[in-house]
Amino acid sequence: MSQRPASSPFRISMRDIARRPGTQRTVSESFPAPAVLGTDVIGVPEGAELRLDVSLESVSEGIWVSGTVMAEAVGECGRCLDEVRQQVAAPVQGLFTVDDVHADDEEGEPEDVFQFDGETVDLEEVVRDAVASELPFTPLCRPDCPGLCDQCGARLADDPDHAHDAIDPRWSALQSLTEEKES
Repeated sequence: MSQRPASSPFRISMRDIARRPGTQRTVSESFPAPAVLGTDVIGVPEGAELRLDVSLESVSEGIWVSGTVMAEAVGECGRCLDEVRQQVAAPVQGLFTVDDVHADDEEGEPEDVFQFDGETVDLEEVVRDAVASELPFTPLCRPDCPGLCDQCGARLADDPDHAHDAIDPRWSALQSLTEEKES
């Protein structure tokens, strides 16, 4: 019998351990990443290899999932717009409950608690949350990336001495007079 329904690689059958507290199973698989796994700036491209290593344990409240998701995220540098590639190894954890039983945090809102239909767990939301939280808000090609020139758009890494003669706009009319005399 297959442990994974055909509809989604993130859906894992729990028939063998559901409602049997203390039983556990591990899943280590690679499969193509779904669409929108990350942010607009950086993310795991759709179809890229995604590695999921998780432990699934039946507990009295439902199924506890913990492990790691690994992939390569691709984006663009927030300073120079060059391509950025970053390895992601994000911790995955969550409690899948059949009922509306929630493990509350200090503010009283559920954290890491997901719905479980009693037969399968769908890890897609858990994986999305884990990957998104590990990605940088502003990816950089290197920590000291100088970026682009704010006046002409030239890559400052290619020409560290790049500069423009900045003229105060209030004096620009006088500059046009000196240019006329030089001609």
